[in-house]
Order: sequence, then C-alpha cells, then structure tokens
Amino acid sequence: MKRYFLKHYVRFCVGILITGIALWLQIAGGTWSGRFIDRLDNLAYDMRLTRTLPASRSIEDSKVVIVDIDEDSLRAEGRWPWSRAKMGELVSRLKAAGVKTIGFDVAFTEPERNVAQELIDAASASGQLEHAEYLETLIPDMDRDAIFAQYLKAQRGQDVVLGFILHAQEDESVGALPSGWAYFPEQDNQNLSIPIMRSYTGNLRELQKSARHGGFLNTTTDEDGVLRRTPLILRSGDMVYPSLALAMARRHSDAKRFKVDTAEVAGSERVTALQLEDKQLPTDQYGRVLIPYTGHRGGVPYISATEIFQTQDFNEFPELENAAVLIGSSALGLADLISAPTGPAFPGVEVHATVLKRILSGQPFPQEPDWANAANALVILVSGLLLTIVCPALGALAITLVAVASLTFVVGADVWLWNAVQLSLSPVLPLFTIVGIIGANVLWGYFAEARQKRQVRKAFSSYMAPALVDQLVEHPEQLQLTGEEREMTFLFSDIAGFTTFSERAGPQLLVTVLNQYLDAMCRAVMEHGGTIDKIVGDAVVGIFNAPLDQPDHAQRAVNCALAMDKISKDFIQEMNDKGMPFGATRVGVNTGLAIVGNFGGSERFDYTAHGDPINTAARLEGVNKHLGTLMCISGTTVAQCRDHYFRPVGALVLKGKTEAIEAFEPITEEESETQWIQRYNAAFQALADGVDGAKEQFAALRDEYPDDPLVKLHYERIMQGTISTTIVMAEK
Repeated sequence: MKRYFLKHYVRFCVGILITGIALWLQIAGGTWSGRFIDRLDNLAYDMRLTRTLPASRSIEDSKVVIVDIDEDSLRAEGRWPWSRAKMGELVSRLKAAGVKTIGFDVAFTEPERNVAQELIDAASASGQLEHAEYLETLIPDMDRDAIFAQYLKAQRGQDVVLGFILHAQEDESVGALPSGWAYFPEQDNQNLSIPIMRSYTGNLRELQKSARHGGFLNTTTDEDGVLRRTPLILRSGDMVYPSLALAMARRHSDAKRFKVDTAEVAGSERVTALQLEDKQLPTDQYGRVLIPYTGHRGGVPYISATEIFQTQDFNEFPELENAAVLIGSSALGLADLISAPTGPAFPGVEVHATVLKRILSGQPFPQEPDWANAANALVILVSGLLLTIVCPALGALAITLVAVASLTFVVGADVWLWNAVQLSLSPVLPLFTIVGIIGANVLWGYFAEARQKRQVRKAFSSYMAPALVDQLVEHPEQLQLTGEEREMTFLFSDIAGFTTFSERAGPQLLVTVLNQYLDAMCRAVMEHGGTIDKIVGDAVVGIFNAPLDQPDHAQRAVNCALAMDKISKDFIQEMNDKGMPFGATRVGVNTGLAIVGNFGGSERFDYTAHGDPINTAARLEGVNKHLGTLMCISGTTVAQCRDHYFRPVGALVLKGKTEAIEAFEPITEEESETQWIQRYNAAFQALADGVDGAKEQFAALRDEYPDDPLVKLHYERIMQGTISTTIVMAEK
C-alpha cells in the first residue's frame, strides 16, 4: 500500500487539490467564484426543472383564475390605463360571478383625471365661468377614484387585495400602505434576515383604505435576469408585509393566525418558515420560495377581461365560483412579462397566481434546505477522496466506467430528490469534482503514455530497427520484466586482427575509426529488421524475429551478413587507401529456440536473448579464423533460406559440444552455377560418403584454386588421413 501511494503521489496530490478547490467553492458564496458557481447552479436548476415538468397539466380543479387584460381586451375596451370606474365595474361583475377573493397585479398610485374639475380650471383661467356651478355639481360624478373606492367598499363578504411596490433604495414614498402583518422594530432587529425596504409606491390612500388589504408585487430575479425565487415577506420600517399571493391566500382561506418562524444562526436571526393558520410554508433565510413552475404559460386558467364585461350569463364561467382571481395583463405593450426557467416571455401575473395556487393547495414548495451546503460538501469530500485513491489503479476503460457510474449516480440522485420530495440540491460542484479528478487521471495517463513512448523510442532507437521501435511505442507493456521462448536467428560479427590495429592506432584515431565502422554495421542490422542485442568492443550482436514476428528471419540474417561483408570490404579498401591496414569482418549466423525478453532489475533492464543457439552463433563466428572463411552459417539457418545459395563447410563439432552441426558458406547465384563450385560440391559429397576418389578431386581443386580456404582445409585434412566432413574444433 505504501508503495502504491508513493508511485501515484502526484496524482493523489492533484485529486486532493481538486477536492479542496471544490470544497472551497462550495463554501465561498458571495465571492466572484461563488457567483460564477451560482450561475452554473441556476443553469442546472433550469435544466432539471424543464426536464422533469409533467407531460400534462390539470387546471380544472384550480381555485385560482387569472382575469387577463390581454390584447383582445385592449382592442375591445380601449387602451390602457382603463378608467377606475371600469375597474370598479370589473370588480362588481366578478363579485356577481361568485368570486371570493380578488387581487390586483397593478398599483393605483396616481389619481385619475376629473374632467369636470379640469373644465372648471380651464374656464377660470379664461374668465368664462357661466357654467361653473353646473360643472361643480358634476365633480362627484366624474371622480373616478371615488367611484372605484365605492366599488371596493361595496364588496362585503368579498376581499379585494391591492398590489403595491416596495423599494430597497431610500426615496420619497408615494401613496399609502395597508396594515402590516408582524411587528419587528428595526432598531431591535438589525440581525433579522428579512430584507428591509426603505421606500414604497403604494395605492391612493382612499383606495387602500377602501380595499383594506394589500400585498407587494416585488419579485427578485437572479443575476441572469431569470425569475426563479420570489419573496413571501419583506420589511418596511418596523412592519412585515406579505406578497400579493400570500395576502390573497390569507384572505381566501380566512386565516387569522400568521407567524414568522426564525432561528439564530451564526449571530443572525434567520427566517426558516411562515405559519399561515395551520399551514407551514418553509422559506429560505430571506423569506423567499422557489416558484413552482409547471410549464409554459397556462398552468392557471385564463379568462379575457373583455369576456367578463360582455357576458350576460356568469354561468358561462363556473370556474369563477368561490375562486381567487388575479387581475393582471399578458399584453406585450404593458410589459408585464418576465423571463422564467421555462421560457423568456412568461406573464408576471401568472407568477403570483402560481405561488397562490401552491399555497392554497397545501402542497410544499420546492426547497433549497439549510443543510444543502453541508450535504454537497460531504458528497464532494467522499467522492473526491474515493476517486483520488481508486482512479490511479484503473485502466482507461475502467476509469470511463467509473466516470459514467459516478456522474449517473449524482445526476440521478439529484433528479430523484427533486421529483420525490421537491428538494433542490446543487449538483454542479459534486460533478465538477468527479469530472475534474477523472479528467486529471485521464490526462495524466495520456501524458504518461506519451512520455513512456518517448522514453521507449529514445532507449531503443539507437539499437533497434525503426519498425521494432514503433511496435514497442504502441505496446509499451512489452517492456515488462518478462521473457518468452521463440525461434530466432542470431548474428555475431567480429574484426580479424583488431587487437593489433588498436595497439598501433592512437586513442583518438581508434575511437573515430571504430565508431565509423560500428555505425555502418549497426545500420545494416537495423535496415534488415534486426535488433542490436549488444556491442562488445568491435563485435556486434544482432537478433532477428524479436520482438516483432518475422517469418523470414533467417533470410534477413543472411542478407544482413552479406551486407556486412560488403561494408567490411569497402571499409578495408578505404582504410588501406589511408595507409592503415584493417582486418576483415567475420560473421557467424545460427537459428534456434532461445529465451528473449527484458532481463534486469526494476530500475535498469536490457532486452536480450539467452540460450544455446546464441552461443552457437558466437562459436560459428569464431571458427571462421580456423576455417579460413569470413561467414559461417549454420544448417538450421540454411534450411530456411531457399532463396540463397551456399556451399557446405562441414559438420562442425564445436568446442565443448558433442553433437556436430552443419555449417555453410554463402555464395552468389552466379557462383553457384560455375564449374568450380559444382566440382567442389561433388568432391565434398565424395568426402562425406568416404569415397576414395575424394582425395584426387580435392587435389585437383587445390591445384586450380590454391587460394580457396575450404579446398585447402579439406585437402590438408585428407592428407592427414581424415576422410570425413566432420570437423572437431579444438578451439573456440
């Protein structure tokens, strides 16, 4: 376990850092970062709300109706503002229809023009007062505000609630306010969390006195201009005032008792809920509730105001019987449209109606509970630490599955809490934590893999064929300390007389010449797809058929041996031209089963091969100096090289071995068709068969080809009495 933590120390630190940042952001409300997270929370809230809206909405049993001053009403009844007398008539007709409670989503803040008074004033200004007395008798009949006030007073057994507006800034107040609902002396309740409004725009005193009841029209949009929450109570001076919806709910349900529940938290007295008779309305600390939108416009039934004016039979509107009616406007020209989570043009009057409907229904409002921050912090902490510990041990597929499962769980739990118990918890920071940690692990894996590929390429490109390097880059798992048995072809090369050359050459010349020579030889091995196993002094060791599969590995090795022979001859000529004699390169090639892989320790290892075939290849390189040849290829290699031509050397019993191996020397296709090679093969076969004529055949070949090392070798052995192609090597 300790080794696991040490190995993934950086990833653990990154995970803990991401978790810490998420926890800090969860607590940092009010800062710029907190406001940014709030915007993300709002977007998540809107998405959750719109995705979980009911497929259909039932409005038949609603106790709330909107009488809409819509475009049709403005065309039929005249432009806005309507006469107060017309508004009074509307109230009277609604009473006749059986409406119990009426609320105005409009404030009557200025007196309406009295035409009779204006005529008297105009006549007085012109000095023509012939009809002044008559006009004075018309003043009461033309006082629309007084007429409206009379309509309001006449609604016995029916409550009318007028709307007013409260202002946070200190301005001159206009009109009159109704009686407040609760008394909280401002000087004694500085820590009370109910927002304080410093001024107001109320209704005309005469109208407010006649209606008696009132509720504020204020709503509070979020920073993005979308209305998601609305206050149920606000303070003005020492009094607490209700919203229009809350005031109408109290009047409609004939509730007598009202109370503001508070709790002391961190030195402040915060609102927790409102008590309206036997109903408890949980709110946030500012007395606000989340608006329970049920979709786009139409969650509450609408009746056009002009239909109320024009109807002769109120039985046409059974929904008005004992209903709570809000009078407002959806007309575009009256600018009472707000931006809601469900759409950009939502009638403001329907917001009040939606809140009123929820209060009267007794169903709870959606809530952002006080413990939401603590719950989110706990989710962030648990998920962050768990993912930080688990992810480094997982592969890409497992991390993807964990990511999908984690995100699904958080989003699913959030949606379930909303649908089941109307709890609104922010999923943003828990999701940020999960995505951040998993993303960091994925990026770490990507960059670690890229770094590993660079290390593999750098480590192997100097002694391995580019194709092999590419495979190891794509499959770095092959660099584990493991091995495998496979058939391979091994090539050993060495320089004849290099010790003498090194003694004669100075150190600087030796390094220069040797590096030039080795560079050419190593390039030949890699160009033929081999792997440089090692370089020992002037010797080069190459492996074919590892780590890539090479079905033609034997032919590749022989081609490489021929290329190295040509390089050696050209290099000797170049050195001779410079007056520096240089030895020929001797090569041994053998094919067989051996173990190949990475051998070493956890910090340093080497890709190499072990086994008898590789030792045999080394011995074959060494016997060249005894045979007089430059290349010695084993029979196991020759058997797989149908496209090459060879002449037999003999059955060699290498020093330390008991079994002979067939050895061959590569020749060209042209040489294989010459008479002397054919005669050599015939003489060699006669020697192998023990035929008496072998001596004469090799004697004749010696006379014609005295410089051929194999002819000389076999002739001398025959003259010593050895009639056999088996050669027992006394030296390596």
